[in-house]
Amino acid sequence: MPAKGSLATLGVGELLQMAALFRKWGSLRLLFPGGRLITVYFEDGSLSGLTDTGREWQLGQLLSSLGRLSELDKQHLLTDSLLRGKRLGQLAIDQGVVTRAEVEDLLRRLILQSLLWAAEHAEEGEFELNLGAVSQTTVRFPMVDFLIEVTAASDESRRLKELLGPGEGSLVARQQVHEGQGEALSFRQVQVLAHVDGEKSPTDIVAVSPFGPAETLHILSDLAAQGVVSWAAPIVVRRTR
Repeated sequence: MPAKGSLATLGVGELLQMAALFRKWGSLRLLFPGGRLITVYFEDGSLSGLTDTGREWQLGQLLSSLGRLSELDKQHLLTDSLLRGKRLGQLAIDQGVVTRAEVEDLLRRLILQSLLWAAEHAEEGEFELNLGAVSQTTVRFPMVDFLIEVTAASDESRRLKELLGPGEGSLVARQQVHEGQGEALSFRQVQVLAHVDGEKSPTDIVAVSPFGPAETLHILSDLAAQGVVSWAAPIVVRRTR
């Protein structure tokens, strides 16, 4: 019988920690308002997969955004994936588009993106923990790696939002930075800033950044503290008389 409850009382990190500590097999379903469902699969305490009905980035999109896959090649792989019943990542490896290590790195990014979103919206979510056999996979990630990264990224995400103030959606860089007045920025800041285009949200930037989620959000926070980035559409707080 599955265990059910509110994520407000038992958080995502705590549930995953239990699965890792007791080396469990099963799945963790996380349901949020609007119908978004994130399902985490674990084998012998290791994270073996994740599906997310509301994920903003899929593997094919991420490969394209990173310049590893053309739009035409992506469509061919997606078609082959449907016809042959194989995962897109495995097909990309088989056809020499990427290495297994690169696919695993991208899968880590996507998994972290979903887990971070779930942790940030825990107050609104419900969980269902099912223990038992799951379909075995060839990829297993140590659960502790995700727990550490999600905790650190959640802290940085809160800091970023506090520094940016009221607003939402995408981030934009100040005009003077584009005009060559950003010489004081570090190399890592410049690499992250390259993805701040007025269209990507912090989550989108995390997905395509060359650094991990926690480090990327930390860099964005530092850029916000310097006044280099801001919300593209800030919320204007009107004073009432």
